[in-house]
Amino acid sequence: MEILFVVILLALFVAAFLQRLAGFGYGLIGAPVALCLFSPLEVSFLMAFWGTANSLPTTLLLRQHVPWQTFRTLLVWLLLGLILGYAGLLFLPPVIFKMLAILICLQALVSVYYPEHATRGIGWTADYRIAATLAGTLQSSVSIPGPPLVVAFNAMRLTHNAFVSLFALVFLGVGLVRIAVSFGFMAIALVSPTMAERLPDHILLYAVTGAAVSVLGVLTAQPLVSRVSSALFKKIAAGLIALSALTLLTDVLGWSPHIAALFGVRS
Repeated sequence: MEILFVVILLALFVAAFLQRLAGFGYGLIGAPVALCLFSPLEVSFLMAFWGTANSLPTTLLLRQHVPWQTFRTLLVWLLLGLILGYAGLLFLPPVIFKMLAILICLQALVSVYYPEHATRGIGWTADYRIAATLAGTLQSSVSIPGPPLVVAFNAMRLTHNAFVSLFALVFLGVGLVRIAVSFGFMAIALVSPTMAERLPDHILLYAVTGAAVSVLGVLTAQPLVSRVSSALFKKIAAGLIALSALTLLTDVLGWSPHIAALFGVRS
């Protein structure tokens, strides 16, 4: 197993742990780090399994608080967004999705440290149809669907548990569809060498280990949910989001091999 993938597993564990305590951070921390080793299509493929595994425990733990009618209203728009995101992944240059992930991370940092400016420029996403379509597009393309949903869910004035459970259910429901799409990509790869080259190596190993550490992160955090300050962990999550975005930026700029060489790591 490559040492860089071990770093990704660590990032996924921390991301899942903080997601449960702070209410956000899984995709914002995990996806940019994964994009340093894998292509955007490979990350989307693997995050379908990892993100679904991360969302399942929270959905089950908070199932009594899920606003099911709201979820059903969002579902068709989420699926429309998924289609748009996958189309982009197949035809647009990978660097676009890496830069998009960095921009979303920056927006998340603003929402933590300057909440009064969090919706500046994206307030129009309060419409649930726009928010869900954008979230689906971001979920399938960069695996970071949160910002438009946060604006829309805040406009709905949900309780904290309803907010967290709806987020988890959206990620779980969309994740199950993404897993089906990932299996579809594997079926195409059986007859298409081009698609086979675009999918990650060691699919089973990467999918299973990433999913396992994600579940472990959530379950490790669960006993602490009512005992710690979520505000503190939001600041911790923000710091790690900044580090994750900076890591991806160094990759986009082509600095990663030089930095890895300084630490004796083969990039």
